[in-house]
Amino acid sequence: MRALGAAGLFLAVALLLRALSFTAALIDPDEGLYLLQAVTWLQGGWPYLAIWDMHPPGAPALIALVHALVPEPVIALRLTGVLAVTATACGLRALARLLGAPPAAALGAGLLYIAHTIVLGGLATNTEVLFAPFVVLAALLLLREALSAAPPRAGMVLAAGLAAGFALFIKQVTAIETSALWLTMCGAALAAGRLAPGRIPLLAAAFALGAALPSLGVAAGYWAGGEIDAWLEGNLFAPLRYADTDGYWPGLRQGLFGALPHLGWLALAALGVLAGDAGIRRAGLLLLPWLVGAALAVAAPWKFYLHYFLILMAPLSVLAVLGLTALARIAIRPPFAARAFALGVALLAAMPVVDTVMPRLAHGLGLRGTDPVRQVAALAAEALRPGEALFVANWHVTPYVLAGEPPPTRLAFPAHLAGRFAGVTGEDVDAELARVLALPPGVIVVAPAFWPLIRPEARAAIEAALARGYALFATVQDGSYEVEVWRRR
Repeated sequence: MRALGAAGLFLAVALLLRALSFTAALIDPDEGLYLLQAVTWLQGGWPYLAIWDMHPPGAPALIALVHALVPEPVIALRLTGVLAVTATACGLRALARLLGAPPAAALGAGLLYIAHTIVLGGLATNTEVLFAPFVVLAALLLLREALSAAPPRAGMVLAAGLAAGFALFIKQVTAIETSALWLTMCGAALAAGRLAPGRIPLLAAAFALGAALPSLGVAAGYWAGGEIDAWLEGNLFAPLRYADTDGYWPGLRQGLFGALPHLGWLALAALGVLAGDAGIRRAGLLLLPWLVGAALAVAAPWKFYLHYFLILMAPLSVLAVLGLTALARIAIRPPFAARAFALGVALLAAMPVVDTVMPRLAHGLGLRGTDPVRQVAALAAEALRPGEALFVANWHVTPYVLAGEPPPTRLAFPAHLAGRFAGVTGEDVDAELARVLALPPGVIVVAPAFWPLIRPEARAAIEAALARGYALFATVQDGSYEVEVWRRR
């Protein structure tokens, strides 16, 4: 009953803190692509084949599951994020209890995670939010085996591997975190004399098998349909090209100093573990490899977008409440230690809430305003004639979903067709862009402020097409820049 009560509390808090996101049709460009893939998947078009991406299809799969039950696509997208954050908080509570944290501290771990995922781009339903429940489940299963009086069981390691596999099915970098957790289990069991070295290959095989099953299962579907090349291209080769791509994105210094104001306080609280008793220090030692693995996962692409730093939130939330527990016991007399701990959690949770909510209050919540993405979608639907295609040349892809129009190319994401990531696709993107422009589309959506993100040759082709056969139909203000809707003359 306590677990159900905690889950209900986490769900209520997640809905409350993420409520403002429900008014926005788009927060991050990537989530728009996942939503488009999910909608297309429900209509029978498989990822990579109907809509291309260089991520595994786990994110659109989860969104599609919710969207199958919730008809409105944006609400389905936001609810997917709420449910993922709630599930992660429940897992962190269970993990904190496993590590010996008092009930209040375990509850605090979940609450801190929910609060801190509304910053660093976490209000978007992005991969870092979606794979966290599976990473935490793997952590819970593996650390339970690490702390057990018996040797690690191959069946439980297989189950942990399966959880890791679902995380891997959403984003490849999770392999670093979950591998660190597997090593933690083996190291703890070896140190305690509960694991014979000869059993390590068996446990490695069990974990690897579980981790491979979700991806191999879906790959088998592509193989059966004769499309295994598309699976390998999008799921394996494209990410390798992406890691080797040059371009403009946040470097280490820019990303780190952007994240530190949000991560710094959690990290300081986590240092309190050093002042704790033997149990707290042991728990902190077990979590440290996970934290290091999470940091390596953030750094692996070497592109340091702020939402990458959300990967650190799960282990930091548990470490922070353990540290606050230790500090409260040392600095405050026993009758008041619990109150001091609660105050510390409340202050840590309030910081991201204030950062996110106060600017909105200063300028109004925007509940009565019209969302630019919805405006563009409505204008595009109005301007299209029967049988014509909508082409979003260099903006966000969510208008395809809201206007109910399929993209004219499977390279629907502008960065893949006309932008700086065109090289990761392995295709002749200039020929594909020429094909799309030759249709010709009935409506083309352009954001002039986004031209620097587009390859010069692609920009020239799009602007030439607009000059030849299109008239400006309407403009929509999106913050400080305009979005143009062009209709074919």
